[in-house]
Amino acid sequence: SIDVFERFRDDTGEDPSFRQHGYLFVTATEEGAKHLAACGDLQRSLGIRVEPLDRPGIEELATYLNTEDLIAGSFGPDDGYLDPYAVCRGFENAARAAGAKAIYNSEALGGSRNSVETNHGRIDCASVLLCPGHWASGLAAGFGLRLPVRHEIHMLAMTGPVSELPDNLPMVVDLDTSFHFRREGDGLLIGCNWHRSAPDDPDDPAVFDFEFLTAIAPNALHRLPLLERVGFDPKRSWAGYYAETPDNHAIIGEMEGVFVATGLGGHGIMHSPAAGRAIAQLMLTGSSDVDVSALRPSRFAEGDLIVEAMVI
Repeated sequence: SIDVFERFRDDTGEDPSFRQHGYLFVTATEEGAKHLAACGDLQRSLGIRVEPLDRPGIEELATYLNTEDLIAGSFGPDDGYLDPYAVCRGFENAARAAGAKAIYNSEALGGSRNSVETNHGRIDCASVLLCPGHWASGLAAGFGLRLPVRHEIHMLAMTGPVSELPDNLPMVVDLDTSFHFRREGDGLLIGCNWHRSAPDDPDDPAVFDFEFLTAIAPNALHRLPLLERVGFDPKRSWAGYYAETPDNHAIIGEMEGVFVATGLGGHGIMHSPAAGRAIAQLMLTGSSDVDVSALRPSRFAEGDLIVEAMVI
């Protein structure tokens, strides 16, 4: 995915605003340190640049953090973040240029392996791909399929202007609390796992809950003390839905002749180039050069889950 995003503007004509300022993970626990070490070993074995850090290393890289209780960290210098809307637009424009046709304002109601029923009639086709995000369970039922995807509310808070942090600030994640932040405009975009019951209907809007700010404040102020004088900006904070599965990993594969790519949770935009390539190859040839067998839809019935240990 990083390779695709690095050349995205050349390939699609759309600038994804890919800012490769790195990802910095930190932990104050022995368990967290072991987890980062194991992840780092795996990543480096696959050719990914990840640097292990001790507390002095974290202090040198991130002088703005409270490091008194930290014991380990890891830094991926090639990682970054981007503009999801621009990425979607770039993929769509490239698809149109290759001959794809988009039909808007038509609700998909169900169908079969070779057709889709909509509120404007039936669309016949050679293959059907379901990639409906947090609407997956309801739409799959219209095809006679069961997808264990739930819609889960996540929230992000914006701060006021922050002048004392570098422009190339990495995405920082506290592994122990899930508190994380990065630059967004003149402020910081801040998140932390905070569970609130989602509406029963996935069409209902995800509404920002101001109690989120109170809930994240202790961990946020502990790890990033400057927030005490910056404050949050509730008017620029928001909520949205993740499409989550029982093991917090995507579902990519075939179910009774219908292809599925959904349940990517908070990884959707990151994994979109690889996920799109994999499902396209599966549909066209029956196999993929990206091994996604661990993400097969049947793993839930088989009890062969691959639980994601770090969800933010």
